[in-house]
This record gives sequence, C-alpha cells and structure tokens, in this order.
Amino acid sequence: MNISIIIAQVLGITFTVLGLSLFTNKKASAALLEEAVKNKTLLWVFGFISLTMGAVMISLNNFWTSGLPLFITILGWLTLLKGVGILVFPNSSDSFYRKVKKENTMVFAGLVVFIIGLILLYNGF
Repeated sequence: MNISIIIAQVLGITFTVLGLSLFTNKKASAALLEEAVKNKTLLWVFGFISLTMGAVMISLNNFWTSGLPLFITILGWLTLLKGVGILVFPNSSDSFYRKVKKENTMVFAGLVVFIIGLILLYNGF
C-alpha cells in the first residue's frame, strides 16, 4: 500500500475527530489553549509533538508531485514549521494562541480541520 494512502487514512481519522471536537467543545478547546499558553511546559510538548509528527510525515512522504502526495507533503512541512515555531519562538507562539482562543475562531478552526479530515478520508479510503 502506498505510504501517502496510509498517512491520509491516519490523518483523515485524526483531523475529522479533532475538527468535530473543536467544533462541538468550543469552551473546552479554548480552555485547553489557555492552559497551554499559561503552562510553558505544555506548549513545549505541543511544539515537540508537532515537530516530530512533521518530521515523520516528510521523512516518509516528501513527494513534490501532485495530488494526495503533494497535499500530505505540504501538511508535513507546515506541521514541522509549526513545531519549530513553537519551540524556537515560544513567546510569539503564546501571543498568537492568546488571539486564536476566541470561541468563534475555534469554531472556524474546527470546521477547517474537519473539512481537511474529510478530504483525507475520501482520498485515503
């Protein structure tokens, strides 16, 4: 089986559930983000996880062709850059997350993540 398909399946399931969670649990999602901003250790862990996931994704699927492989490559690089940003520039990251934690932004983010998850599921299965 193609590695792009496997990554699309895993990320599709993850993004779909995460998007639903952000959309349906606005207050809990905002509280988690607030806690991450207050707790530098938690923010560091989020950055480390993003860095690791991005590195794994681009190590397994760094194809600059078209279609699903390209989409996954771009997601991988964005995830890696997010992790680098959080780890290298934690003060900028926490000011960004303070602005994002509004409920309306969480609903929009949940919708975007959910749609990306559906796209990945459609292409993965």
